[in-house]
Order: sequence, then C-alpha cells, then structure tokens
Amino acid sequence: MLKHLKENNQTYLKHFKFAWVVAFNMLFSVCFFLVHGVFPFFPIPTWFNLENMTRKMRKWDARAKVKKITRNQKR
Repeated sequence: MLKHLKENNQTYLKHFKFAWVVAFNMLFSVCFFLVHGVFPFFPIPTWFNLENMTRKMRKWDARAKVKKITRNQKR
C-alpha cells in the first residue's frame, strides 16, 4: 500500500479523497444509466453522461501522469 502512495506522490488522505471522488462520480453515472435504461424518457444529466465522464476520467488520468513525471524528474 505505501509503495502505491509513494509512486503516486500522495498522502493517504489525498489518495482517499481522490479515489472516493472518482468512485462516487462513477456510481452516480451508473445509477442514471440504469434508470435511463428502464425509462428511456428519463434524461441523463449532462454532468454524468458518457462524454463528460470520459472527459473527467481523462483529466484525472492526465493529472496523475503529470504528478508521476514531475516526481520522477525530482529524483
């Protein structure tokens, strides 16, 4: 566990917050898609549609990669 935190240059609390933000965003998106699947007239909020969720995930991934590169350059 500590190796993963060091590799990502994060404290336990920062990592916890990040993981929960991602998890809850994905959870809410899944819930909206499940409801939409049963009731097609129920719209999926823009914030949780596929395009925006993909954008958010790419942003989170890019941020993590930048932090990793920055950390490696400091060594």
